[in-house]
Amino acid sequence: MAIRTILAPVAGTAIDERVMTTAFNIAKSFDAHLEALFVAAEPQDAIPIVGEGMSGLIIEEMIQAASQETEKREIAGKASYKAAVSASGLEETNTPSTTAKPTCTWRKDSGREDETVARRGRLFDLVVIGRDPKEASASLTFDAALMETGRPILVAPAKAPATLGEKVMIAWNGGIEAARAVTSAMPLLRNAKEVTIVSVGDVPYGRASAKALAEQFTWHGVEANVVESTETGQVANTLIFEAEKCGADTIVLGAYSHSRFKEMILGGVTQDMLAKCALPLWIMH
Repeated sequence: MAIRTILAPVAGTAIDERVMTTAFNIAKSFDAHLEALFVAAEPQDAIPIVGEGMSGLIIEEMIQAASQETEKREIAGKASYKAAVSASGLEETNTPSTTAKPTCTWRKDSGREDETVARRGRLFDLVVIGRDPKEASASLTFDAALMETGRPILVAPAKAPATLGEKVMIAWNGGIEAARAVTSAMPLLRNAKEVTIVSVGDVPYGRASAKALAEQFTWHGVEANVVESTETGQVANTLIFEAEKCGADTIVLGAYSHSRFKEMILGGVTQDMLAKCALPLWIMH
């Protein structure tokens, strides 16, 4: 699979800048077309459920305030997009090129943001999205991108690294989610200057080891280093330590190997990585 189209939702928040920086960088790496998507909420959907005692005037004022807030967010989101266009020098177009080159466009849709991102995201090869690490759980839009598009997502970090995809670390546990993430990231791995596969603790019985994965990579022309950590502490901390050790600028990770609900309540590797890791995360469920 090639990465030829990238979707990057913007919401008119402080996270947009990191999303645009990451998305434009990866678009340039793959000579891909990037669509920055802003979803304008319907005014009636953007206000709380109205009570029976609310007057028509109050409801009208609330709808007007919601419309003004949406307009304000659109202006802020488009400003982040335009700044990224100017900094990257990418051509803005909606027409596919006969030659491989990075391009971009702005798109505005109306409706619920999470539903629109899920529907639109299924049409793209990659979704680049941001997430506030202080959130106790993923936002509805982040959740939709990860769980409902069937596409890999690239989580934009708070601070964009100097490089992206040059030194890639794979968090490997031999599970289905990890295998999907690796397959989706093959274009990234082929382009990388250095690939390191890290497993933490014993790989469960019946699953392929990190060494077996590295051997299989040779069929794709990818040479990978293997690190089999015996650390028994928190897995996310070990992965972050190993990423720093090998100088990784991107981590490939299978998301929610256990029940997502269980991880949200009790914690897990995915939740810990989203909260603690300062690098871009290439994730697939």
